[in-house]
Amino acid sequence: MKKIIIHVLLILSFCLIAAKPFQIGVVNPLQIVGEGESIKGLKLNLVHSANSSVTGLDLGFVSQVNSDFKGIQFNWVNFNKGNTTGIQLAEIFSTSANMKGLQWGLVNHTGQNMVGLQLGLINIVQGGGQNFQIGLINYNKNSTIFFLLPFINFNL
Repeated sequence: MKKIIIHVLLILSFCLIAAKPFQIGVVNPLQIVGEGESIKGLKLNLVHSANSSVTGLDLGFVSQVNSDFKGIQFNWVNFNKGNTTGIQLAEIFSTSANMKGLQWGLVNHTGQNMVGLQLGLINIVQGGGQNFQIGLINYNKNSTIFFLLPFINFNL
């Protein structure tokens, strides 16, 4: 009887977990977990996948996160509509509404506040925050020095 109760409780606890631990996406909507659901664990983007929020490791070609991201993203393109905390590594382009951490890629974009470091060919921060940029072109709307500078720019 104890084993049955334990199994029932385990099954119920798995059903109550809101986030899924694993995602593989070919092309949205052809993915294991739907776009409206969250991932806590590993997200693999064979071409493109989208989810509500992601906590963990996000790898592949094109990743879309419609809310918050916490962890490490390593894709050709990272497209986050919400807050990002952690590391965004991109071969081509990374974007986030708010960023805390590191953005590293050819083109990095933060739409609002950036707290951290941007390393890339072109770096863009359209809001405030304490940030530092290293790249060929660095646009920082609230820069301590000047809003557009080559090589380095910052807002402290």
